[in-house]
Amino acid sequence: MSIYVVGSKRNNFLELDEAREKFFVDVPHSGDNIDHLNPWYCELTALYYMWKHSYANIIGLEHYRRFFANADNKGWSRLTKTQANELLDRSDIIVTEFFHRKDYSAFMWFADAKYMKWLDIFLSVLEETEKNLGNRFAEYLKGPSLIQCNMFIGRKQLIDKYCKDLFSLLKTYDERAGLDESNRRMDGYLAEHFFGFWLSLANARMSKVPKLELRFLRTGVPEGEKIRTIY
Repeated sequence: MSIYVVGSKRNNFLELDEAREKFFVDVPHSGDNIDHLNPWYCELTALYYMWKHSYANIIGLEHYRRFFANADNKGWSRLTKTQANELLDRSDIIVTEFFHRKDYSAFMWFADAKYMKWLDIFLSVLEETEKNLGNRFAEYLKGPSLIQCNMFIGRKQLIDKYCKDLFSLLKTYDERAGLDESNRRMDGYLAEHFFGFWLSLANARMSKVPKLELRFLRTGVPEGEKIRTIY
């Protein structure tokens, strides 16, 4: 099992267990990488690197301040390697618990944030796929549920298929949308919303786990002030 915990050199990381390792987005990486796209792709630069370079059967992605919560949900401890393996004995992938809001959909969020221009381009790319997925994805976004934060722990075989589809779609999207200051982080946002949709199309068996969000302050703040838990 190999879980990348994504952050930058200026972030405070908790001490990591044997299954987790730091991935710094502001450090150059050797081999096949998309480091230069981080302003738009966010944690997807780590996902791409893991896709191309990891040989682990189980891979995962967390953030320096967001982890999967311990199965017993006590305190602010993280999901352990043993607990993750137990969940994956009966599922293909661990994802964050679905975010539900009956009165506010992801589609509405894109509109309110004035991101519809970028979403429309991505929908047009999807509509040109063999399965004409644009309209189906638009309907999915109008629903009340969302898997958040591009976080997962799952079987690499499944993630490889997802990455092949995702990065191909984003490449076409980038060619049409362009990459500049007006759409920074957009590829990351689009992928965050696309992830659950893709998993449903793949009929993936999902274990849903609460995310543990740690509010970190930057280096130099006393230890007792670094962490607050939110469920």
